[in-house]
Amino acid sequence: MSEKFTLELDDEAFTLASGVFPDGAVWLKVTDPLPPSARLMRIRAVALRDMNDFMLLAQLVEAVRHVTDVTFSHLELPWLPWARQDRHMVPGDSFALKVFARQLNTLGFDKVVVLDPHSDAAAAAVNNMVAVAQQHCLLQSAGLRQAIAAGELMLVAPDAGALKKIHPVAKACGAGEFAILGKERDLASGALTGFSLLTGDVAGKRCLLLTTSATLAAPLSARRRCCARRAPAA
Repeated sequence: MSEKFTLELDDEAFTLASGVFPDGAVWLKVTDPLPPSARLMRIRAVALRDMNDFMLLAQLVEAVRHVTDVTFSHLELPWLPWARQDRHMVPGDSFALKVFARQLNTLGFDKVVVLDPHSDAAAAAVNNMVAVAQQHCLLQSAGLRQAIAAGELMLVAPDAGALKKIHPVAKACGAGEFAILGKERDLASGALTGFSLLTGDVAGKRCLLLTTSATLAAPLSARRRCCARRAPAA
């Protein structure tokens, strides 16, 4: 499980080991000798899917700080867990992002870098958070940028929430057009239904859905079906 995290102290990489005790509790340790001090600790979470992963992260931070006097600490997250539950939607449910952020904040990172967080509420919940916008992530791939600008790849906003993301991405990549999908959500269960193509001609085209990984996974097959046809005439 140590491949879920990488650790650098002053740009030097350190080897990690982790596993599970017979009772189900996870453990982690730094196998390389740690220095007495370091200016910067940088941890990148390759995966942070559940509270076992969070415990591995917390143990890593504690293990380093137990030996090393760290001046600054940075955490890099490819995505922010529980960001989709960014408010109380119906009576009796939880503001899960707030719950997770409280736990994350106890680790005392000086900077938490998140790639394209699902919700703007994350900045208020996570201390010292720095959000990297989706267009900045996409521009790191010259191949994708060129394909979008040439019209070989069509950008698709899979829901209304993605509209605020797709405009800056389209502008940054030089996209001439993009498509918009619609959906319906059951607030009680979170189930998604009623996928439809609202605008755009995507028939026979290669499409790039612009959304967060948390939103994309479940309804991907339905969205693929929507992207196989044209929008209805107005």
